[in-house]
Amino acid sequence: MEYRIKAQTRGSENPGALRDAGKLPGIVYNRKENQKVVVDLKEFNKVFLGAGIHHVITLELENGQTVDTLVRQINLDKRRRRPDHVDFYALSDEPVVMYVPIKIVGTSAGQRLGGVLQLVHNDVQVKVSPKNIPEAIEVDVTELNIGGSLHMSDLKLPEGVVLAMNAGDTVVAIVPPEDAEKLVAEVAAAPAEVEVIKKGKIEEEKV
Repeated sequence: MEYRIKAQTRGSENPGALRDAGKLPGIVYNRKENQKVVVDLKEFNKVFLGAGIHHVITLELENGQTVDTLVRQINLDKRRRRPDHVDFYALSDEPVVMYVPIKIVGTSAGQRLGGVLQLVHNDVQVKVSPKNIPEAIEVDVTELNIGGSLHMSDLKLPEGVVLAMNAGDTVVAIVPPEDAEKLVAEVAAAPAEVEVIKKGKIEEEKV
């Protein structure tokens, strides 16, 4: 699916005034450029709901130029509970380090025996050319029994996609029902934390 947002370049406009007008200030950057932009907040929220940090968002600038980007960071206004600044990383031909969602395929043998599937990682960090970014990494759990697990090293990555995290990390496991109940209880008892945006790290630094 294609994600697009209209954007305008900005100069010395007051960021607070832009926010009061329903706009979201931001920057478009990579190793070679750093450009201030502004987008409509409602339009951004709608597009980001679908694209997240995993999919390319094309910015349509007022001069007719388009820039393919990935959202790298969102700052939140805690009082208004809405974004107040966004960083877009401008893609080039250079590979980027990013997170791709994991898609579970099949029902495990362990689940059919009463086990519970525990997804440890929802996504996987990879290094990939922007033109080869996969929609998701499929993980087939059909053969997993209770007590079984799959690790990052077990993933079948598409051609041109390289693992960029610990190969020994567990992706998914099938646990006995009693272990799953204990885990749910521990999560419910833990204090809730608000996450601004997860995993926005890349190799390149802003200029």
